[in-house]
Amino acid sequence: MPPTAESTVRVPLVRLAAALQGAFEAVGVREEEAARITDAVMDAERCGVPTHGLLRAMADVRGFRDGRFNPAADIRIERRSPVAALVHGGGTAGYLPTWLALGEAIEGAGHVGVGVAGVRDIGHFGRAAYYVDEAARRGFVAIACQNTPPLLASPGGSVATHGNNPLAFSAPGDDAPLYDGAFTPRAAGELLRRHRAGETIPLEWGYRDATGAPTTDPMAAFGGVMPAAGGPKGFGMAVLVDLLAGALTGAATGTDVPWGDPGAGALVLAFDPDVFGAGSDMAAKLTAAATSVRSSGGRWPGDRAREARRSSGERGWVEVPASTFDEARALFDELSSDHGL
Repeated sequence: MPPTAESTVRVPLVRLAAALQGAFEAVGVREEEAARITDAVMDAERCGVPTHGLLRAMADVRGFRDGRFNPAADIRIERRSPVAALVHGGGTAGYLPTWLALGEAIEGAGHVGVGVAGVRDIGHFGRAAYYVDEAARRGFVAIACQNTPPLLASPGGSVATHGNNPLAFSAPGDDAPLYDGAFTPRAAGELLRRHRAGETIPLEWGYRDATGAPTTDPMAAFGGVMPAAGGPKGFGMAVLVDLLAGALTGAATGTDVPWGDPGAGALVLAFDPDVFGAGSDMAAKLTAAATSVRSSGGRWPGDRAREARRSSGERGWVEVPASTFDEARALFDELSSDHGL
């Protein structure tokens, strides 16, 4: 029999944000960094991406509490040239360092048309779309990526050597694409979410367990070697992200990217459309492309997330799986946060 859908809890956005901010501050995270992580997590929830919302936030809170992330990290910005900067994360989670890198890349692009900033010595940075969406709001085309611990085996290989290495891009305009994807059939957080909800994964996703046998068990898939989306093409993109976010920035790469601890890297690229003479013409071309996709019955990158954000904003609440809500409430109460769920 198919699994029964898990019950959910409606949580007001204001209440959830206050609880998250309080929980991070309760484990010693500075106010500025706690606010940045909270904003990124809330954006994921509003956009209907629970794999990077409250579910991920609990792991982050525990990471700071247990000492895997440094709540007092010395985050340093090193300007390497008029268009390039390097942000040293100091062993914290990736949210604030990557946000600072975004600002540095945009500053460079504002001066000469193109800017880039790398980040090293960080944990995961959450949802990659969070950063490029902000760049688009500021009028810039942007790309953001991060390398992750090894999950993928190369085509023909049997050992994971590279992460699924998420990459996102966006541009200014209401109809600009907002793409965010890791190079596995689904994000690792989706496997965890399905496990917690008692759901299986489809065989056609191509996951295998530790013995190499096809599996529909999310945790067996998590413990096995994950397939690259698109086979050799997807694996090649994962290698590209490892090059840009890891080797280029001086962060850990490949099998050296640690599980659960900082060491990964990220990269943000920003482009000023006006320097290329694109301006309103670019927006018109993107609208035409989006319209053709939608009129064909397809979905344009970003449509689902933007509609979910709009809808949740109008409602003022998001639906959280009951098991996630209960776990988060227990964790936040344990921390004696000023703002519980």
